[in-house]
Amino acid sequence: NLNRPPALEAIPAAALFDELCAMRQTRLDEKALRLEIDARADLQLRADRFLLRQALLNLLDNAIDFSPVHGLIQLGCRQVGDRIEIRLRDHGAGVPAYAQARLFERFYSTPRPDSGQRGTGLGLNLVEQVARLHGGDIALRNHPDGGADAVLGLPV
Repeated sequence: NLNRPPALEAIPAAALFDELCAMRQTRLDEKALRLEIDARADLQLRADRFLLRQALLNLLDNAIDFSPVHGLIQLGCRQVGDRIEIRLRDHGAGVPAYAQARLFERFYSTPRPDSGQRGTGLGLNLVEQVARLHGGDIALRNHPDGGADAVLGLPV
């Protein structure tokens, strides 16, 4: 429910990332994708567990959809000053230039490379709303070495 204040709790980042991996293991296996997790064991996120998990699952689902078979997805977390940055990077084709400005727009979606089908256009909009509810932000851009790079920033 995005109409209520987030129920903040301390969440170990590494444990949450392991949970996300377990929840999407079948999809990862279907494309022979490797999910590389990089999070210090002591790093805690202060967030609403349900909302943050949903936001990160949306980002992970996109990374899976846009990754080539046998590809790599990197999920990491680090503290930068007074914020925590959660970074999820795929090694797919990246975001087309025409779509960059509209990525977080509700109902906007780009075709999936495998099927040509479009998503609902709700996933990234939800991610943006969850970030804002937590006093954070989300950026999604192309990585200089290829693929898409999503960075979800949250206050410590």
